[in-house]
Amino acid sequence: MNILSHLNALSYLWMIVFIMIVSGIAKEHNLFSPLFNYIKETFKSNKFVLVILSSIGGILPIEGRVTLSAGLLDTITPKNTESRKKYGIIDYLSTHHYYMWSPLEKTVILPMAVFGLTYFAWLKIIWPLLFVSLLFISWYIYSQIKNEDISIEKSEFKMSAVIRNIFPIILSVSLYIQSNNFLLCFGLLALYYMIITQTWNYKKILSYINWEVIVTVGVVIILGSVFKSYDKDFQLYIKELGLDPSSAYTILVFSLLGFIFSFLMGSSGKFVAMAILISQLLGNNYFLWFFAVDYVGYLISPTHKCVMIGNRYFNTPLVEYYKVLLIWSFILLLTAGIITFI
Repeated sequence: MNILSHLNALSYLWMIVFIMIVSGIAKEHNLFSPLFNYIKETFKSNKFVLVILSSIGGILPIEGRVTLSAGLLDTITPKNTESRKKYGIIDYLSTHHYYMWSPLEKTVILPMAVFGLTYFAWLKIIWPLLFVSLLFISWYIYSQIKNEDISIEKSEFKMSAVIRNIFPIILSVSLYIQSNNFLLCFGLLALYYMIITQTWNYKKILSYINWEVIVTVGVVIILGSVFKSYDKDFQLYIKELGLDPSSAYTILVFSLLGFIFSFLMGSSGKFVAMAILISQLLGNNYFLWFFAVDYVGYLISPTHKCVMIGNRYFNTPLVEYYKVLLIWSFILLLTAGIITFI
């Protein structure tokens, strides 16, 4: 992979810029408050608004889901630093169960294709990991988030305001799903919000952009791209290893190799490919275990841009991230281990 290819990977940063502009304008002008207040008053809970927003962000079938989710969540984050830093974790948790169940995601499509599975057959394999993940995410939101951690400005519900302020987001996401052109879809969305709020001051527009996020994510993308360029060499090395597939030592070695590979790559496509490859070498009955091991490596990878987006976007300390992610990882490994080896 040449230098130009590494630089092309940075085009994703434009999506982050546009989403930051959209969320910044929406928050400053309380564009989403009428709908949020309606939901809050209907269900008598700030948390329900949070659950809906995080759920929407978590199921969007688009690349850059974590960025759009962050933009949505940012519209209800308070200025309180302690409350705000929790949103990086919510953003991450709510957008990463998708890799286990979405029929549009390569982490589901690839094993279905390789093992000749129907979608329901896939769910029958993966459901324990998905089940414990959803339980863990629900526990975090309901036990760690308080009503005062959610800021919703009071405003009167008007359907016209919902159509004017929120429908364009639905339209933009729908177009992105069809075209995969985030420059056009989210660029036009940012322009739309600039027009309806008459936000033309370039200094004001630039103030919505967190440049630390842009730089940090850019560095992570470049590092991940460089590591990924060597993935075929690593996979070839694994194939050439002559180990007894039935021994605990072999499973341990391949678990460490798969984890390290996924940790360095920080890529959903690479981690599932590694899990499939190792399972084919040692036996398909070990797939759930290696999926969990490699998924954990992916979740906590330093080249996984999603961690850095939340870390910088919401000022969520990495220590706080890894406290939560390590618990989730332990639950995933424990579940997969029990099912596979006991």
